[in-house]
Amino acid sequence: MAETIKWTFYGYVTPNRRKDVQGWFDALSPEAQDEARDVLAYLQHQPRHLWCRPEFDVLDHDTSEIRFKVNVLHEQRVYRIYGAFWPERKRYSFTFLLGKDKKVDNDRNGKKEAIDRLRRLRRGEATIHEFEF
Repeated sequence: MAETIKWTFYGYVTPNRRKDVQGWFDALSPEAQDEARDVLAYLQHQPRHLWCRPEFDVLDHDTSEIRFKVNVLHEQRVYRIYGAFWPERKRYSFTFLLGKDKKVDNDRNGKKEAIDRLRRLRRGEATIHEFEF
């Protein structure tokens, strides 16, 4: 019998208890939220090896990004959610570390912030919460 897969998505909680990614998501337009939900609903039931482009890409050995696009007034906007397979010992879990509008092709600052946030989680300086859609 095939295993049922259902990923749980978490959001980063800063050391001062802010839910930055949740706040970013909640402030998106309804169209952007719907597109994010569609992409995440698709990934939620896929085995890890099927997470791939264009919705997902590995950035380094620890962090990755989920991407989605929305057309707004004849302009296509691209959004990124940087994240990691975290907590590492919890099967089918992915934590959103940082949400961004894609304004540059190589967002070095966003990638660096995501890596820093993952390091804070590993050191126990930050926590996570179950993400609300």
